Amino acid sequence: MELGRKVGHFFCLLKRKYVWLFFLAPAVAVLISIVVFPLAFSLILSFYDWNIIRAGGWSWAGINNYRTILFQDPYFRSSFKVTLFYLAGTVSVQFGLGLVVALILDQITRKIIGFLRTVLVLPITMTPVVVGIIWRLMYNPDLGMLNYFLSWLGFSPVNWTGMPGTALPSVMMADIWEWTPFVALILLAGLQSLPREPYEAALVDGASSWQTFCYITFPLLSPAMLVVLLIRVMDSFKTFDLIFVLTQGGPGMSTEILNYYTYRYGFKFFHLGYASALSWVLLVVVTIICMILIRMLQSRGIYAKRT
Repeated sequence: MELGRKVGHFFCLLKRKYVWLFFLAPAVAVLISIVVFPLAFSLILSFYDWNIIRAGGWSWAGINNYRTILFQDPYFRSSFKVTLFYLAGTVSVQFGLGLVVALILDQITRKIIGFLRTVLVLPITMTPVVVGIIWRLMYNPDLGMLNYFLSWLGFSPVNWTGMPGTALPSVMMADIWEWTPFVALILLAGLQSLPREPYEAALVDGASSWQTFCYITFPLLSPAMLVVLLIRVMDSFKTFDLIFVLTQGGPGMSTEILNYYTYRYGFKFFHLGYASALSWVLLVVVTIICMILIRMLQSRGIYAKRT
């Protein structure tokens, strides 16, 4: 009986002390099953040569997949260049336009600011597939709205997504239209959370609007800027839906970024080992670019570490 009471007391204490495990365990199990296990499995698979439609199963490849990607695959280099161009074009324009829109909305009276915020949210609420379909209809060379306005102005119609020179800018325009409101809303929230005292002091000292922006608004807004830049850089690398709907990587490889190139190798050619290696190279590239971006902002004093 005494032993039974001691065991019961022990389990009672254990239950009280570690009751958080019972609530945390389901979330941890889901996280391991849908995140950790696929991540580890893809890393292991990247060192194998495996084509699911070819007999023979897995064969050890070591670092041959990575060596081929980095030194022997011209299509990877082409996709990498397209990705960098796409990233620079979309993120820079989205950030510039979003900052301008946020500064304008910050000066508007509160009577209509709610309506304008609602209008800004509309493009973000659409899925990228829907955005791609809308812009594909507008880019239609025969019935599209853009060519209608060009013909109305006396210009000849343009095959927006069918020519290498216009296909990538067309995809970038759709991405900019969808995500500039997101950047504007994040920066607007940052602007409206800034303290008023520095602006009052600048007004008393006779600072101009440009000086106030450069020496007060820009430094104080830098944490929000960093957040939105990192989010958009990572999302631009993951772009797939727009390209799949609008161009499917064409014409040629003019719009095939790394994410779509990985999809093509994995789900069209079924080289799953090579596709896994491509996905890990993409992960490393995104991590390096984000670290460089943070270091650049820190070195220029735009973003300071908080202690």
